[in-house]
Amino acid sequence: MIRSSLLVLAGVLSLGAQASEPLRGDEGIGYYVAVDSLATIASGTYAGQANPNYGRLTFLFDHGNHFHGIGAYSYTGPGSAPVVNGTNANNRIPETYTLAAPLPLTAGSGSYAGLLVSGVLPESALQHEYSYLGMSSIQSLAGNPAGSERDVLFNSSGGRWNGTLDNVSVALKLESITPGLKVAANGDTDLFDTGNLYLLGAGNSFDFLPVFWTAAGAAPGTYSAQFSLVNLGSNLAVRDSGTFHFDFAVAAPVPEPGTWAMLLGGLFMIGLTAARRAR
Repeated sequence: MIRSSLLVLAGVLSLGAQASEPLRGDEGIGYYVAVDSLATIASGTYAGQANPNYGRLTFLFDHGNHFHGIGAYSYTGPGSAPVVNGTNANNRIPETYTLAAPLPLTAGSGSYAGLLVSGVLPESALQHEYSYLGMSSIQSLAGNPAGSERDVLFNSSGGRWNGTLDNVSVALKLESITPGLKVAANGDTDLFDTGNLYLLGAGNSFDFLPVFWTAAGAAPGTYSAQFSLVNLGSNLAVRDSGTFHFDFAVAAPVPEPGTWAMLLGGLFMIGLTAARRAR
C-alpha cells in the first residue's frame, strides 16, 4: 500500500514538473506587457490597501490560464505601516520558487556563430517554459472566441490585465547587466551600446524577440540583466513598471577526450611514483 501511494505521488510530481507551452510559443512569445487595473488589494496582509502597482506597466509571464506578475510594485513591512517596494519577491526569470537553474547560453549558428546565445530549450528542461523570451502587448491576445485559450488568458484574474494601452509607447530600460552579456534584436547585435532605453513600440501592437549572448570564451558563471518597462507615450496615467531580471548561465567547457587521457595518464604516473617511494 505504501509503495502504491509513493508511485501515485511520483506520478503527480512528474506531471507537475512538466513544462507547459506558452500560447504563442510557436512565435517565440512567452511574456506580455499590460497595465495593472487592480486599484485595491483584496486579500492578505495588505488587504484594503491601495495597490502600489495600479496603473503601472507590468511584465507578465504566460502560465497557461493565468499570468505571473514579474517584478511588480509591492509592499513590505507590517500591514499597519506598509512600505512601497519598486519590485516584488517574484522578480527573476526563471522564477526562483521553481529552483530552476539560470537559462543556459549555448553555441549559436548563422549570424550568431561563434557566440553563446539564448534559445528555446528542450521540453525536458525544467526551464523550458521560461526560455520563450519574446515579449508582446497584452492586446495581441484580444478578440479571440469566448472560452478559447487565448481569451481565457487575456481575461484572467477578473480582467485585471486586459485594458488597452492607448497612447502608450513601451520602452525597455536596462537597469544593470553583467559585463559580457549583450542583448540583440532586429539585426542590432547590441541594443544598449549607446544608451539604456530601447523602444519596443506602440503599447497595443508590439512584438519583441530578443537574443541574449556572450562571447564563446566568456567565463563560466551566471550572467544577469535587470530591466524595467518605461512609458514614453503621451498617456501619463500609465506609469513605469517595477524591476525584473533574466538570469543566464555559461557552462564550464568540457575537456576534450585527449585532455582527459592526459589527465588520467598524469594521475597514473603520480600514483606510480608515490608507490615506488613508499617501498
